Amino acid sequence: MKSLILFFLLFPTIVFCQDLGKVDGLNSRHFQLKGKQDTINFILINDRIDTVKPLLIFCQGSTPVPLVIQYAQGSKFIPALSAFNYQEIAKKYHLVIISMPKTPFEVKIDKLNKFYNYVPDTAKSDSLSNDYLKNNYLDNYVSRAKKVIKYLYRQKWINKKKIIVVGHSQGAKVALEIAVNNRKIYKIGFLCGNPFGRLDQYIRLERYFSITGKKTPQESQAMIDNYYKVWEDVIAHPKDLEVKYGDPSITWTSFDKPLLADFLKIKIPIYVAYGTEDFRSVMCDLLPIYFISAGKENLTMKPYVGLEHNFMELDKNRNPIVEKMHWQEVIDNLTTWIEEK
Repeated sequence: MKSLILFFLLFPTIVFCQDLGKVDGLNSRHFQLKGKQDTINFILINDRIDTVKPLLIFCQGSTPVPLVIQYAQGSKFIPALSAFNYQEIAKKYHLVIISMPKTPFEVKIDKLNKFYNYVPDTAKSDSLSNDYLKNNYLDNYVSRAKKVIKYLYRQKWINKKKIIVVGHSQGAKVALEIAVNNRKIYKIGFLCGNPFGRLDQYIRLERYFSITGKKTPQESQAMIDNYYKVWEDVIAHPKDLEVKYGDPSITWTSFDKPLLADFLKIKIPIYVAYGTEDFRSVMCDLLPIYFISAGKENLTMKPYVGLEHNFMELDKNRNPIVEKMHWQEVIDNLTTWIEEK
């Protein structure tokens, strides 16, 4: 029987958490935090809540991908975890994924575009929900995750001394920011994130195109100059919710925040893994320099040589080879590190 769990929070917008029970067709459990302004869905892999285990929250990357996708024939999968054996992880951890803002919990595949993004009108496959776009900024993701952690921290089936946050790509930034000045967090996994912001990767990519001959130097410089103009407009209207450049200004300013100062604030262990062929996260190469200079020893680095943003090998034309994905290896190494004292 579905139960309703009432509890009080310091956050005035949250009213209650509802345990909606097992997800049909999946070995998972659906929870929902309901408030006046937002509804936060999250899924617990392996719906057993009678065993005390560490909590591992996985922060997924960008775009409004639902937590559960249903195929036409009725079977379902969890896209954020589909690249590795998450059921094995769930034997040792209460594994949780939080919904993207203003994105339905479960969606039939014909309501998604080719990237599995939820779109209100499938005839406009690149047109994302305005509600999602207006809520797609870093502070919102961090706030939503902290509310989920606050609820889970009170549950008897959570090992309160071992709460781990792991994020990939955009989710890596969310995971790091969750941990800043947060005594509840035990360890952090930062996977394929950029410590220096979005524009850093776009500008470096243009230089890469120029150096490798994919663009002329003039074409790359023109694009970089355009980024400067875009940034001037964004900074002039930092909280603007109007979608001008793919995202509202509030999204650009929040995710372009350099994270180096926050990396150095954190005292708990940090695990950084990334592909050396990933232009988004290759600046992680510099993190040890800053940690050494600050006399800090809580950083573990794991570069995957020759792999790209989703830990895939590349062919001779530098295209990802889906059949040569190394996500399972990445997760196995990460969990081994988590279990180290």
